Amino acid sequence: MLEADNKRVIPLEKLDCDKLAAQLYCCSPLSTMNEAQIPVLISLSVVERYPSGTQLYSDGVPNDVVLYLLKGGLEVIQAGNQSTIQADSDEALKPFSSKHFATAAITTSGEVDLIHIEKELIETLTAWGQISAPETEVVMSEEGIVTIDRASWLNSMIKSPTFRKLPAANIEELLNKLEPIRVNAGDLIIRQGDQGDYFYMINNGVALVTINPENDEDSVIMAELNEGASFGEAALISDKPRNATITMVEDGVLLRLSKDDFINLLKQPTLRWVEFDKAEGIIRRGAKWIDVRMAEEYERGHIPGAINIPMRDLHKCARELNKNIPYICYCETSTRSSAAAFVLSQYEIRTAVLKGGIEMLSEDCLETSSAAA
Repeated sequence: MLEADNKRVIPLEKLDCDKLAAQLYCCSPLSTMNEAQIPVLISLSVVERYPSGTQLYSDGVPNDVVLYLLKGGLEVIQAGNQSTIQADSDEALKPFSSKHFATAAITTSGEVDLIHIEKELIETLTAWGQISAPETEVVMSEEGIVTIDRASWLNSMIKSPTFRKLPAANIEELLNKLEPIRVNAGDLIIRQGDQGDYFYMINNGVALVTINPENDEDSVIMAELNEGASFGEAALISDKPRNATITMVEDGVLLRLSKDDFINLLKQPTLRWVEFDKAEGIIRRGAKWIDVRMAEEYERGHIPGAINIPMRDLHKCARELNKNIPYICYCETSTRSSAAAFVLSQYEIRTAVLKGGIEMLSEDCLETSSAAA
């Protein structure tokens, strides 16, 4: 018997996505979704190939995932009954989920391709599919006439973990509040040190994130932002000046949201706050602390075991963090850490915020040392 780790992920570019979309659209409950959502579902899921004789599960399908059999066969033993399901059968049109295979032992029969889809993603897409998005329309903005397609905005937003957490009602209102603006290469969208007024999402185009460290005339490139990326949230959440400069490097269209609308529709529903006592329990179960203050502040006193990632470095460092464990962000008061948690959530990193920050803690809870990497 082979282990389930003996698998190969098939890259998206190696798949016939049109054929796969047509195959999935025949499956339940995916057939009830908007057909245009299926390619989005595929882009956010994983297709894996297993050799014959691989035991996928010995005690049921996990509760947070749904599987669909794309190729080959599966031998299923559940409640003393044994059956084989082939990819071209009616049974394969039904999902393999914990609802129907809670205690099943599942083994591959021949080479098998499976697509793994997050159950929550299916629920979110189904809910969002009920949102009424108007057809393409032409509107007048401050920069002139812009053609907008709110349905395509939905498909871009669903790719962001931040937006996926929002209630469908917030998404519908968000669609109506977003303002499209046409931008050109070289346009300065956000200047470091300015007060925050808008949150932005890139509908199309590319932007560059740079910072100017103190006493340094040269800009440091921190990140490149592409279609679907969002920025500008840190200053809105923390109510402090912009901590970076954003410049367009390609022509494009941005979607912007005013500060008040951002706070009401995005900030409140997405942040999770924890008291220190509860946070300690989460840490004991494998989570990690992130201190988002500057290195000098960290060295003067920090929570033992915390790693130091200053706010300005978050976009640069986020991709290096382990997505399999949760993190708890903190700063002095929780102002910067709440902004940090919002940023990290965009990289599919599970985060919480220490309520009140470390100014609420006694000196006995802190240690001094050099910044951890």
